[in-house]
Amino acid sequence: MIDPDDRETGFYWIRIAGQEPEVAQWQTEWNQWLVTGQELPLSDLRAEEVQVLSDMLAPPVMSAPVGQ
Repeated sequence: MIDPDDRETGFYWIRIAGQEPEVAQWQTEWNQWLVTGQELPLSDLRAEEVQVLSDMLAPPVMSAPVGQ
């Protein structure tokens, strides 16, 4: 896995304190996790419990509708 100091801004699969895996966005400029569906970033205390489960997720590939 990537060293947290070298992690790029992007979306990752994470686990917080042994809970179900979920997608969160790492914000490099603020050193904070933004969890999908939550309004506020994780507190520093909760962020210490984050286990990163994946490399940065690739953005979805958009394709043109058939016939265009």
